[in-house]
Amino acid sequence: DVFPRFAEKVTSMLGFEMVLPMNTGAEAVETAVKIARKWGYKVKGIPENKAWVFSAQENFHGRTFAAITMSTDPESRDNYGPYLPNIGSCNPTNDEPIRYNNIADLEKVLEEHGKNTAAFLVEPIQGEAGIVVPDEDYLRKVRELCDKHNVLMICDEIQTGIARTGKMLCHEWSGIKPDLVLLGKAISGGMYPVSAVLGKKEVMLTVEPGTHGSTYGGNPLGSA
Repeated sequence: DVFPRFAEKVTSMLGFEMVLPMNTGAEAVETAVKIARKWGYKVKGIPENKAWVFSAQENFHGRTFAAITMSTDPESRDNYGPYLPNIGSCNPTNDEPIRYNNIADLEKVLEEHGKNTAAFLVEPIQGEAGIVVPDEDYLRKVRELCDKHNVLMICDEIQTGIARTGKMLCHEWSGIKPDLVLLGKAISGGMYPVSAVLGKKEVMLTVEPGTHGSTYGGNPLGSA
């Protein structure tokens, strides 16, 4: 009985249609990658096993395998290879970096690989390689490029969400709405393991009920 109340509160408060509860930020990232790829195959029509999910250099999305595959931090990556295919923060054509706050890099990779790109995962403010605040129009331009190439925009708000930048979600400062948003421990004030993926029904429901979840995701104590 507790989770439905949590789901109603968090979706109405943050303006999204659906929420999928998890336990950690890294789980939320992995879940978003799965949802994005599923959407890419079922909705966008990307050929089987060809879907890309890109991120930006100097990111921090966690320490699970998909997350460190996207990472450029040697301490996160050293001696863990080989890494997962079709996930990363470099242009597959020439291995050039997709630099954070550099819209030209993202534009180039989407011009070359947009047809097979399911999503771009980005932090509204980077928080591990120093506090890196992007240009005021960066996220808006990311949103425009994602719309142009029919690519999901995923905002990792695990470090910035729940009013830590003066608005409930940091991307609100840019006047845009991502397709998926990731939240973490701030939901519980850091007191209990809880995370969430929020998004539009048309994206979230590409993952059929019962095909993805977490044993303790949405548990009563976390939902309370």
